[in-house]
Amino acid sequence: MLNPFETSEAIVAGIKIGNKLAEHAMVEKYGGTLIYILEKRTGDRERAKDLQQETFLIVLQRLRSDSLSDPSKLSAYLQKTAINLYIGEVRKDIRRNTTVDSSLLDALAENDGHQYQQLLEVRAKESIQKMLSELQNNRDREILTLFYIEDIDKENICQELELSYRHFDRVISRARLRFRNLVEERHDEIPLEISK
Repeated sequence: MLNPFETSEAIVAGIKIGNKLAEHAMVEKYGGTLIYILEKRTGDRERAKDLQQETFLIVLQRLRSDSLSDPSKLSAYLQKTAINLYIGEVRKDIRRNTTVDSSLLDALAENDGHQYQQLLEVRAKESIQKMLSELQNNRDREILTLFYIEDIDKENICQELELSYRHFDRVISRARLRFRNLVEERHDEIPLEISK
């Protein structure tokens, strides 16, 4: 028997009229991609699952009451929603003045390098994150963390922070300058060597 909900257009149309099979088809078709994207960003399977569920709830509510201007872009819309939810979580953490947890640092560390080099990198990242948390300007801390630590792309940050590309370039340039000044003041806190 043919699946009537193989295309994103059919899924969107089915959800609009309340068809539960269309909703199930959306979860089946796009669930794996969302988990992959979110787990790569969070480094945490359970957190990725929570964000995936929240993404589907938001998109289902939108599709039930409204529609997409281009239903063929359902996949992109789901991914954008998931990334924006993740960015929102990171922003909350930054506002609470917390640094990114050590599990994220572990996920960022290379698995295939020399152990000594890995230890240097982890210690340097810890020091950098400590300094990031000490930046006086919240926006500096937020944009540097999103772009360099969380590896969120420029387009998504611009959408989330409501910045034009040009304004993003100015904001991140000033943030980098202030961070560089802080690093120069505190250069001895970034480990260059580890005693053997």
